[in-house]
Formats: sequence, structure tokens, C-alpha cells
Amino acid sequence: MTSHHISELEHALAQQNIPEGIVIRAWQEQDFAAIQRLSEAEGWPTPNRRPEDALAGWRNSWPTLVAEVDGEVIGFVRAWSDKHITTYIFELLIAEQWRGHGIGSSLLDACHTLYPHARLEVSSTEHSASFYRRYGFRDLGETFRKSYV
Repeated sequence: MTSHHISELEHALAQQNIPEGIVIRAWQEQDFAAIQRLSEAEGWPTPNRRPEDALAGWRNSWPTLVAEVDGEVIGFVRAWSDKHITTYIFELLIAEQWRGHGIGSSLLDACHTLYPHARLEVSSTEHSASFYRRYGFRDLGETFRKSYV
């Protein structure tokens, strides 16, 4: 992440209505243990089974943001954007006890405010589809994936 990214993020966050007590900031490598913990609690295996690959994914993505309360990471978003057409949300996760407080929406809003002309794209499980529908995403049908590992 560059100083330009930080400047862009500060500008974007200044425009957000972030829930009281929540801090949204750029992720740092020391946040990776919290990302692993949250992912494991959700049943997402990659950060723990393939930590080197997952960490490389975080290093090579932007926007990559965390939400925290009192210094504890309670959520995150990892995305990638071409800045003009598409911002693809790879992962959005909020700790279960913090869901419904507007944190996920705030993380998505920050991504969109960074690149306001780019559409947001996401693949979702049925479990989280209702969140994305409430946020205004349209269901475009099937997602296809081929893994090599």
C-alpha cells in the first residue's frame, strides 16, 4: 500500500457515516492473525491452511480495510479495483456479534467512495446474499470458480 492509497482512504473515510466507536483503517500485516481468527470462525479455510498465499493475496490487493473496536479487529474487506470500471470484493467479513451494526455497509461504502465510478462486484453465498440485496446489489446468477490448489 502506498502513501497515495492512504491519502485516498483518508479522504474517502472523511465522507463516511461510520458507526460510533468503530474505526475503519487500512489493514496492516499485524492484522493478519485477526483475519485468520475471523476467517476460521466463519469456516473460511484459506488464511489458515495456506497462510503464505493468503498473506500474499492481502499484500497484492487494494482496497484492504479492517474495522476495529477498542483496538480489536472485528471485520475486514479485501478487494481489488481497476479504479474506473469494477471494484471486486473478494472477502467481506464481520464478526458475528457485530453484524447488523452497519459495519459491513461502512466497509463497502469506503470501497465505493474510493472509486465512485467503479461498480462493486461480489460473489456471495446464499447465507450472506440477503445482506447484499439490502445493500442494493442485483443478483446476476451463478458464479463460476476453478481452483488449482
